[in-house]
Amino acid sequence: MIIYAGIAAFGFLFLLAMLFVGELFGGDHEITAHDAALEHGLDGGVGGPSIFSARIMASFLTAFGVGGVVARYYNLSHPAASGVGVIAGAIMSSLVFQFARILYSQQASSEVRMAGLVGRSGEVSIGIPQGGVGQVALTVGGERTEHIARAENGRPVARGTEVLITGLRGDSVVVAPVGQAAPGGVR
Repeated sequence: MIIYAGIAAFGFLFLLAMLFVGELFGGDHEITAHDAALEHGLDGGVGGPSIFSARIMASFLTAFGVGGVVARYYNLSHPAASGVGVIAGAIMSSLVFQFARILYSQQASSEVRMAGLVGRSGEVSIGIPQGGVGQVALTVGGERTEHIARAENGRPVARGTEVLITGLRGDSVVVAPVGQAAPGGVR
């Protein structure tokens, strides 16, 4: 019974340490499928929590230990107690994993994808000189963003001019004043 109690205590203390000082060391560390060379699609390739998260593994250890202690209390053999511990650990870690997935799915991203900017209008915030670069400001998803901009025809575009993003060139957007924008643009 002491072995199972020790495993439960270790898992619980590890969870407490992550709760109180986890942010000092970068929060929850995860071993991804890439790191563990388990290229079997366990993470789904879409981000989110991993089944190898330190919190999930610690919750498995805690439940395994508690399940083993309870089984030994009822005089089950060590193999049976280990089986009860594995079942308890699997149930608890599954619950923690599902809860983490729910929390992860509630996160929002303010990342603006460059390809989604084509066709949007904005305003030149830093004038674009002849054949040079300037800056254009636009609102995407309720958030104001600014991007390096080049004029589609290479001519200067004054600050405050309303422009249409007609394409992308490297890490900059290609713009044309609203009255001169050609459909399709440069990509």
